Amino acid sequence: MTNIENFVFQDAATATGNGNLLYVNKGDVVTLEIYGTATSGTVLFEAKMPSGAYYSIRGIRLSDYTIANQSIALGELWELNAENFVAIRTRISAVSGGYISVIGRVVNSNG
Repeated sequence: MTNIENFVFQDAATATGNGNLLYVNKGDVVTLEIYGTATSGTVLFEAKMPSGAYYSIRGIRLSDYTIANQSIALGELWELNAENFVAIRTRISAVSGGYISVIGRVVNSNG
């Protein structure tokens, strides 16, 4: 059985910040929707490991299959394979001229 959940990483953020931390399970795949009104901004994809340290991870932009560890545009969908991590976050390292929201759709094929 497949479980599907929505998760809010960033909710209309107008300043830099780590956002909410999503604890993940084996088999989790997260599709991110990045949107808002900001004129510019950067969203970094990061994973937490058992040591508590955070590391940059890569995602796939679904519109053209570009692989990157950040998004610098709004109105994008990204997919992250979260299977090997304790948790993931979408840290905003820059934002100006409005807000950025990041909502995730989490699919776990392990039920």
